[in-house]
Amino acid sequence: MYLSKILHAGAVCRNPYEIHRTLWQLFPKDAQAKRDFLFHVEKSERTGALIWMQSERKPEASHNGANILGCREYQLTLQKDQRLRFLLVANPVKTINDENGRTTDKGDLKKCRVPLIRDDEQRDWLSRKLEPGADPEELFIDPRHPLYFRKSGMAGKIKPVVFQGILKVVEPEAFVQIIHRGIGPAKAFGCGLMLVRQV
Repeated sequence: MYLSKILHAGAVCRNPYEIHRTLWQLFPKDAQAKRDFLFHVEKSERTGALIWMQSERKPEASHNGANILGCREYQLTLQKDQRLRFLLVANPVKTINDENGRTTDKGDLKKCRVPLIRDDEQRDWLSRKLEPGADPEELFIDPRHPLYFRKSGMAGKIKPVVFQGILKVVEPEAFVQIIHRGIGPAKAFGCGLMLVRQV
């Protein structure tokens, strides 16, 4: 696995989904490849963004405005009961039935995601997402401004939050898998990447 720091310049940084599309271009072309990277925007301005990216493949230089400032390969080796500091930008949501009673082509009620707003709901959501790999011991939650985006001509909005604090590793292998696949929805919009380090 690789962890990269990227400086992305240009107007594309105003749309998180466009950032995702240009990060795709940092990897060798492979028609069969699925998205195998996670990212989050650490700092964003009108002229550019500073981005952390975790990927299965090593990114390669491109001429699309994304400049790789650094990249290192790393292997997570964790121990049971180890305590780690963590930072996670996530999109905590719950799924409910469509309020208008719309149905799918199969006749099932359509589902939609709604953001979890209350602090206790967000804490419970994170605890569930980390099971059985880790258990949060100290947790601070900082709401971010909503992210507005356009995808396939449709406008949308997500309400990310920043989770940070200290967690205890319960099942090391399970927790490594959680980190590899990312946490929660909206990964194409910069959510789901958990960064960890020793306490």
